[in-house]
Amino acid sequence: MLRQASQRRVVVPNKPAAMINRPTVVPTVEAGGSLPNLGTDKYFALKVSTAGLSEAVKVVLFDGGRGYQLGFNFAMDPAVNIIGLTAQYQFILNDIVHNATFFDVIKQRVVSLDPQISNDQVALSQFARPIKVYDSSKGSEPRLLKTIYPDMGIHEGQYQLSINTFSDHTIITNRTALVYEQEPDCEVLFGIYQKAELGRKQ
Repeated sequence: MLRQASQRRVVVPNKPAAMINRPTVVPTVEAGGSLPNLGTDKYFALKVSTAGLSEAVKVVLFDGGRGYQLGFNFAMDPAVNIIGLTAQYQFILNDIVHNATFFDVIKQRVVSLDPQISNDQVALSQFARPIKVYDSSKGSEPRLLKTIYPDMGIHEGQYQLSINTFSDHTIITNRTALVYEQEPDCEVLFGIYQKAELGRKQ
């Protein structure tokens, strides 16, 4: 009687089919197995110039979704120039569209561009002008959320070299517009102390 040798069945796993347009860059991971965490910048700054203007003008900062401008049919005076000091203003605006920013302190510095008017004269008038925070949504017109009063400041000794620092807890999203009147022929420098970014995708 012939003994049949037992045959072992070997299963070879199928090779995965090659992906069409498969990615060639694979994200690296840290030793802990997670993606690197990108830190949040704690500060960014802007300069708003009304050089050459003879009257105070309305300025709209941010408003990435243009809800305020479209809702009120508003166009900012083309003579108003907004410049990003820590990064390009357009980049800051684009980034806020995707990642909301939460801040608690703003610093304003006012520089007169008219040699006959001192910085202090313009600064005292500028600090007295409130900053209105508007928000928009798909189902309603832009609405006023609150008003920030720079002149209240943080303490009585706030005015130094035409600089004013004041506190306010505010979240800026793509729907948020900061609206204020700026004195003519001057520059206002905004320093924004950011506490967190909301909605960042790694």
